[in-house]
Order: sequence, then C-alpha cells, then structure tokens
Amino acid sequence: MKKTYFLTPLYFALVLHSALAQTPKPAPPPAPAAEYNPVNWKQLTSSEGGFTISMPGVPASSTNLVETAVGNIVLHEIIATTTLAAYEISYCDFLVPPNDPSVIKGVMDKIRDRVLSDGTKLLIESDVNLDGNVGRELIFESSGTIGRQRMFFINGRLYVAMLFTTPNVAFKHATASSNLADFTDLYQTTCERFFGSLKLIQPRSAAISADETRAANNGILAPVTSKTDLYPADADARKEIDEALKQAAGDHKRVMLVFGANWCYDCHVLDRALHEGPAGQLMKESFVLVHVDIGEGNKNLDLLKQYKVPLEKGVPAVAILGADGSLLYSSGEGEFEAARRMMKRDLIAFLEKWREN
Repeated sequence: MKKTYFLTPLYFALVLHSALAQTPKPAPPPAPAAEYNPVNWKQLTSSEGGFTISMPGVPASSTNLVETAVGNIVLHEIIATTTLAAYEISYCDFLVPPNDPSVIKGVMDKIRDRVLSDGTKLLIESDVNLDGNVGRELIFESSGTIGRQRMFFINGRLYVAMLFTTPNVAFKHATASSNLADFTDLYQTTCERFFGSLKLIQPRSAAISADETRAANNGILAPVTSKTDLYPADADARKEIDEALKQAAGDHKRVMLVFGANWCYDCHVLDRALHEGPAGQLMKESFVLVHVDIGEGNKNLDLLKQYKVPLEKGVPAVAILGADGSLLYSSGEGEFEAARRMMKRDLIAFLEKWREN
C-alpha cells in the first residue's frame, strides 16, 4: 500500500474534500432539467461496498489511503457531476468497535462539527434510516454552495452520500433557508432520486462473512477487520533482526523481514496470511518473522537501504535473509504492496521457493 497524505480537515478527508470548490454554479436550467428524466439515472452496484445507488451521468471511482485525526483509512469514492450538481457516495472502514453507540455518535458528531467549521451554516440536521440503520442527514450552506449529505455507520463501515448544488437550484427564491417549503421541486425530486436509491445489497455483517468465503473460494488473501500492533513504536528492529538470525541458525531456518506500518491495511492482510493455513505452517517450519516499522516513511531508513527495499514501491515489502545474514531476496518492485489482491497459492509458492532445503 502506498500512503497518500491529505492536509484537509477530518470532514474533507473522510468525504469529498474538494467538492465544494469544484461544484459548478450554473444558472437554473429550464424545466424539465436532465435530472427530472428517470432515463438519465443509472443504477450503480458496488459489490465491494455492499450497496446500490442511482446517479445521473457517468461516475468516476477512486481509492486512496487517507490520513485523518482518527487514524489512517482506505477511502473509496464514486463521483458523478452534471451541470446541475455534484454527487458522491463514499465508504471506508474503521478498525474500531463496530456497534458501539458512542463510537457511532462520535464519528457523526466529528463530521458534523467539521461541516460547521470555517463559517459553514447548518440549515437542517435530522435522523434518517437505511435498511433499519439510523443515520444522520445534514443540509448546509458554505461559500455559496448548498450541501446535503446522509451518513450511516454500520458495523464499522462509514457510508456518506452527498449532493452539492447552488442556492438558485435548491431554493425557490435562490436564498438558503431551513424551511422545507422553500426547496424547489427540482431539488427535492433530485434528492429523492439520489438519496432514496441508496440500498444495502446485503447486511454489513453478512458482507464480512461473504468476503471471507470469497477469499477461501478464489484463493485471494483473506481480509482483516481488526487492528493489531504489528509495528510497536518502541521496537528495536536491528536488535530483533540479530536475535532472529541467531534463532534461525540454531533452528535451520531463514529470516523474513516484513517492512510496513500499523496504518498499512495490506500489511495486516499479509500478516494474517503468514499465520494461517498452509502459508502459516510453512512460516512456522521454515522462517523467523521480523516486522520492521517504517513509521510515516521516516523510520529504519538504514535497514531499507541495507536490504535493498525501495520505499517508493510501497509496503508491505519483504526481504529474505540466510541464517548468516546474507540477503537472498528483496521485493524491489512492490510485489507485496497490494497484498489484498495476492493469491494464496502465489504466497505459498514464494515461501516454498525461499525456505531452506
């Protein structure tokens, strides 16, 4: 996983941080606007996200690692824009207790508080429902843009649907108002078509189970849903390597170094794979494992250089050492960087190749 840094606040890091700046400000289109015609709305299905939603136009998708005040997350975004408005559905997973009401409230409160910062005016805040899950809707005005978003936190996954347009599209008198009667028919119809079309295609708890089953069936490394401290901040990597080499010499094994960081989702995926099933058995029999922390890309740089691991290729990165400390292999081309898409059989073949015969 290659790390991407965003310097925007939490709200914009979790959702569409540039939408307000990019939302078009056209004059009101003559009726009937494109959004009025149901033919222009296409249903989008995200199997990975576990939902369906309708959008006008052709959406674009992106996935980024985002640094936030609550930790690093993998943010998935799907965005569509028209001359009338900008639409987005995003989702991300938090490695926190998934059904803790205080966590759910805390996440939504933090997003709302960021919405209200920097002079943003809250027009309406209300509870909404998605397949029996209570969420929150915010309607707000900021710098001449009207934003409307619905957010739901379901079993550790945050879903945020957003629509941005201008006051002359949203309000009958082109002036922001907290009175529902002041919304235009066009705006209300558009919002209902967009927000009302969001549906979960399976319960979130079932989606996790399905991911596990799919991983077992097609051979992809299994996902992770909880965080462990793989890379303690106070670890002395060089000392651990020296100790591992001594153990490897006595046990006739080799040493595997895995360079990574706690923020790296793929590092957790790879570590799980190295402790389960046939790959886990091979590791137990043939390797001594050492995790080498790269921190925020500023730790153990001397070890990265020594073992020929280019940080720009992403992490996790792997090096294999002989019991004498000689470098036998290093993943110089980012071979493990996308561990979540790695096949179990390829990992097993790799371990078979580099185990001591």
